[in-house]
Amino acid sequence: MHTLSASSFAPHQLVTDPAELVTFEIDAGFDRGKPDAVFYPESAADVSKVVQWARANGLPIVARGAGTGLSGGAVAERGGVIVEFARMKRIVELNPIGRNGVVQTGVVNLVLDAAARQLGFYYSPDPSSGRSSVIGGNLGENAGGPHCFKYGVTTNYITGVEAILAGGSVIRTGGQAYDYPELDLTGLIVGSEGTLALVSEAAIRLIRNPPAVKTMMVSFASDEVAGAAVSAIIAAGLVPATLEMMDQKVMGMIEAYVQVGLPVAAQAALIVEVDGYAESLDSQVEEIA
Repeated sequence: MHTLSASSFAPHQLVTDPAELVTFEIDAGFDRGKPDAVFYPESAADVSKVVQWARANGLPIVARGAGTGLSGGAVAERGGVIVEFARMKRIVELNPIGRNGVVQTGVVNLVLDAAARQLGFYYSPDPSSGRSSVIGGNLGENAGGPHCFKYGVTTNYITGVEAILAGGSVIRTGGQAYDYPELDLTGLIVGSEGTLALVSEAAIRLIRNPPAVKTMMVSFASDEVAGAAVSAIIAAGLVPATLEMMDQKVMGMIEAYVQVGLPVAAQAALIVEVDGYAESLDSQVEEIA
């Protein structure tokens, strides 16, 4: 193993203290691995530099966002260098006319969504970890969320990326157009979990805030009946904004934690959200019911 030295990089960007590295041994899942170092890039040039250095020294390299994933994608199971994108958190541009934007990949979902909503739009992919997860992690894992049933997952909202390849070269794919006239390298990179490239910046698509929203909860006597209801809704061609199912055990755990009045006596429940013009919501609810 080559010795990692702060002299190779700016001291404030490199962590090698074993006590500090413990924090980076896990994500939100169960996999564990100890990195040899953690590097905090502040630009694509920084990412390129550390990628070239790791390649020259034969070290594994792992991209990390906020460490909220459950798949172990941000864990350095074979050691090496973790590239932590937390400092690349700038919203470069949000364009309400073009309904698009450009963000660095350390931007937190909740921060991006709040900024977009001030303009009358929102960024649809909304994983449950959205209060702390970042765009880069969503992009690497092709994350979804409750609204993916109607609106799709991350790949449907990334129209281009700035990415650093294994040799350190910086490339740009796609752009802010929705149907960019080239091979879909953006779609190839989204969901690749950092195995093809490290992404430093993303061009995103925004959608307009719905005029109105209505949410309902329906309880069921069994998981099977609840599942059949989901199948019936889909078979009828109905597309609610969200369609989430919880069994009794999950409801009990949630209720013990936050006391929100879930029907814990039921065996299962569906949370259904519809959106659109206010005049259409009642009819949507009736159709689903």
